[in-house]
Amino acid sequence: MKILHVCAGWQEWNGAANIARMLMDEQRREGHEVSFATWAKVRELRAADEVWIHCGWLPCLWWAAFWGRIVHWMPEACYDPVRLRYHGWKKCLAGPFERFFLRRAKAIVATCEAEKVWIESYLGRRCPPIEVTDIKRFFKLESGKVSRAGKTGQTLFAKDLHLLYLGRRHPLKGVEYLEAAVQELSTHQPSTHKPTNQLRIVSDAFGEEKEKVWDWCDVLVLPTLSENFGLVIAEALERGKRVITTDGAPAWGDGNDYGGRLTYLRGFRDGTDEARIRLIEEALLRIKRIQASSSK
Repeated sequence: MKILHVCAGWQEWNGAANIARMLMDEQRREGHEVSFATWAKVRELRAADEVWIHCGWLPCLWWAAFWGRIVHWMPEACYDPVRLRYHGWKKCLAGPFERFFLRRAKAIVATCEAEKVWIESYLGRRCPPIEVTDIKRFFKLESGKVSRAGKTGQTLFAKDLHLLYLGRRHPLKGVEYLEAAVQELSTHQPSTHKPTNQLRIVSDAFGEEKEKVWDWCDVLVLPTLSENFGLVIAEALERGKRVITTDGAPAWGDGNDYGGRLTYLRGFRDGTDEARIRLIEEALLRIKRIQASSSK
């Protein structure tokens, strides 16, 4: 079978593109002929047995949906109500086109049950069948060990807690709440205990540089308001790191805390700014208490 994946970007930091890569590798292992395009020609789209579209809201994706024979559309949380409100007037203008082309798909692929509900709400009665796929299957998460040789995956804290935000700055990522929480905790700590939390915000680390960042950190914090899946969460758990994230990444709210390593903050998406900062503070304090008790 010939499968063509269409995604507007192919950068290493692009979450949709990385999900596309993982699906393509899996499909190749199954024996399919798989290729990729950012803007596919008509003959490429018509020649493909299946066209997989990633993300949404772009003319190049509408083009692929129009000419593809059998279309699977993977919107990666584009229809989360929080995202729909962000630049909402643009999405209101483009909405009729987006819904028209979405409804041409043979199937829409969601990354979790919450996203399925968002899609159904956005498309209404004429919604195509929705499949929920498990992106977590691409990662070794349950054991807490890393596949890379020489690393145990067990997090050993130093005196200071090394906090990492890994990703681009964006208004929906909630980085400002993390910064405010760390600042608030530092302000109220006795001077003899400073510094207690070291925060690094890294947006452009790849390859060996990215591995050095992972080696440095104790806790990954993703204080997101809306996430397509949260690949960085899976990467952190696979390396045995602790993770703090929020109900803005609903794929991780299934009740599995991965051996106590995942802290999932409910009520964050719809909370006030003060409540969001307080939730992060409380999560950091819990981890500090765990650190203190384990070091005795």
